[in-house]
Amino acid sequence: MSALEVFRRFQHMLETGDFGAIPEVVDVDSYTENCVGMTGWTLGFDTALTNFQHGMLSIFSDLRTEELDVIDDGETLVVRMRVTATHSGKPFFGLPSSNNPVSFDALDMYRLGEDGRIRWRFMLCDWNGVRLQLLGEAPDLPTTPSRIAVQAQS
Repeated sequence: MSALEVFRRFQHMLETGDFGAIPEVVDVDSYTENCVGMTGWTLGFDTALTNFQHGMLSIFSDLRTEELDVIDDGETLVVRMRVTATHSGKPFFGLPSSNNPVSFDALDMYRLGEDGRIRWRFMLCDWNGVRLQLLGEAPDLPTTPSRIAVQAQS
């Protein structure tokens, strides 16, 4: 299985809650992860899964990802994606549940071990953008490259 296929299978398992099959694609004992701004560095997939369940699944429902860019060298994979979800659970950084949809950009990096399973993950998400959406203050930023100096507009 290619690194991209491993990633896609892993994402599907996370999105559908098929956690029992995770060891097929993740080295659960050697796994290290950092979800920047949410968890910091964690060791062991059991810890990372607990963080995911209590930090994402208990806050957001209908969690879906869309791949936008992929860089795959066979051992290391980088995926830029768009995440969509509904804020239907616990408060998000102090903001009460709103049942509002949110979408945000994320950069997900993976390293696979010699056995082809995920050993290392680094995820960077636009948490501030999510917060601004929930507050109704998100700026209308371009979603495709453009020659608009957003910061220079009055």
